[in-house]
Amino acid sequence: MRDTIARQSDVDKSSMKYEVEPGSGDYRIGTITFFAKKGKSIDLEKIHESIKGTRLSGKTRSAVNYLEIIVEGAVVEVDKKLLLRVTGTAHEFGLGDDPKAKPTEGTKTAMQRLREALAKGEKVVTVTGRVEGWSGPWPMVLRELPGAPTKGTKEDKPSSKKTALLIVTDFQMAKE
Repeated sequence: MRDTIARQSDVDKSSMKYEVEPGSGDYRIGTITFFAKKGKSIDLEKIHESIKGTRLSGKTRSAVNYLEIIVEGAVVEVDKKLLLRVTGTAHEFGLGDDPKAKPTEGTKTAMQRLREALAKGEKVVTVTGRVEGWSGPWPMVLRELPGAPTKGTKEDKPSSKKTALLIVTDFQMAKE
């Protein structure tokens, strides 16, 4: 898997790290961490297609727990929904709250805090979150991703596709 990701032209190969969780046994549960090359934006659709080309199937007993990304961009509200427009690209993500998130009394979810910051006029510059659709056994994950262009089209993000959802886990505001 990490070799497939490292072959991407927008991935900084020197940033690749694979850490296996201690005591994970035969299943080798681990985390792959990587960053974009300076001045580049990682194309999740290209990574998805590259992984799909490895022909991972249900027989591998492998899965992805989640794909967490940090995105630089501008948060805008369109039809009462928040969108994150990725800096330097035509890509955008819908922003949402984890439906399973149950904040403890007196605390708020990251998405609730993000909405409050925007209501105060603060400018959000990065959002960290988990990409919807990137969890589960490989056959399920390797289906067509929301927001991915249809083969043979030149459009970056066709309007007929659903915008990919980023479940917000953190965010950073612009420093004044």
